[in-house]
Parts: sequence; C-alpha cells; structure tokens
Amino acid sequence: MIRALVYPVWMLAFVGVAVARGEVLWCVVAGAFALGLRFAAARAWRTEAGGVALANLLTLARLGLVASLPALLSSLARPVFALLIVALLVLDGVDGWVARARHEESPFGALFDMETDALTVMILCLLLFRDGVAGPWVLVAGLWRYAYAAATTLHPALGDCPRSPIYRWLFCVLMVSLAGAFLPSPPLARALAALGTLVVSFSFAHSLVRSRAFAATAAARP
Repeated sequence: MIRALVYPVWMLAFVGVAVARGEVLWCVVAGAFALGLRFAAARAWRTEAGGVALANLLTLARLGLVASLPALLSSLARPVFALLIVALLVLDGVDGWVARARHEESPFGALFDMETDALTVMILCLLLFRDGVAGPWVLVAGLWRYAYAAATTLHPALGDCPRSPIYRWLFCVLMVSLAGAFLPSPPLARALAALGTLVVSFSFAHSLVRSRAFAATAAARP
C-alpha cells in the first residue's frame, strides 16, 4: 500500500510547490522524472517476449513532448499551441492502437499511458492558472487523478467498478476544452476551462458512485 501511495503523494506535494512558487517546472520535473524512473525500472522498452515495445516507446515520446509544454507555450502562437494539445490527444489514441495491433498490452503500459495523460492535464491546468486564464479552481481538473489514486489505494473498494467507455470520451472532451482554453479569447478560454473542470469532476465522481454501488451489490450476493 505504501509503495502505491508514493507517486500520487509525490505529485500532490510538487503541485503544491509549483503553485506556491508560481513555477510550473516543479511539477514538470517531478512528474517526468518519476515516470521516467518507473519506465526504466520496468524495462518497458521491451515486451515480455523480448521484442521492442513500440507502444510504450510512443508513450515515452509523448511524455517528452508533455514535459516541453511550458517552453512550447512561450514560443508558439496560442492557436498553434492549442492544436498541439489536440495532437497529443491523437497520439494518445495512436499508442493505444499500436499496443492492441501489436499485442503489446500490459498492465504497466496501461498505467504509464494513464499517468502520462494525468501529467498532461496537470501541467495544462497549472499553465492556465499561472497565466491568469482561469482561477485556482482549474487546478481541480488536474488534481483529481492524484487524489483519486491515493484514495483508492487507501480504500480499494472505491476503485473496484469496471471501467466504462464513457470515461474515454469524457477525457477527449476535457482535452479539447483545455486546448480551447489557450486560444486568445479570455471569455471563451475561461468558459472552456470551466467546462473541462466540470467534465473531469463528473467523470471521477461518477466513478466513485459506481464503485460504491458495485461494492454494495457484491456484498449483497450470497
């Protein structure tokens, strides 16, 4: 249990440091370092059969691009940066497709992909907050994943329900909303950031409710 708590607590701590110091780089370095370390420890560049794990390598490349987002924001026009976020969403789908096509699915690959997604969202939310596009409430969209991971580690029944395809679609809405929040139109940007925060909050709250119902049903079975 303690081992499973390390990463979400680590990320929550460094998000706090990033907010307190007003520097997104603290979260970027902490997330990229921890995920890179886990990738190396798992020797995730290879499949169980000894071949090249192309899907995991694509996710690793996406992680590198995610870590570059703060620098890219300062060097790209806002519409181009928004398109880059959409491209990250497409790449997220590509590495999953590659994993299925090449029969490279693995528990680590799925977790690595999910945590790269979570880091992407957290960095984008921090950037929106830092630049004054949205208030501190936008950080909720990024914090959900780490708080949820910690909660389900302490109380496994909170994450027992089977995953629903609806969550993937809600994640797409979140990413497109965050992309739009970087467009040079303050009212639209704020509205889209709020939409993304509401969508991801609904997603995690819905998952928690489903898990409690699933646990209650399982307990009632003879």
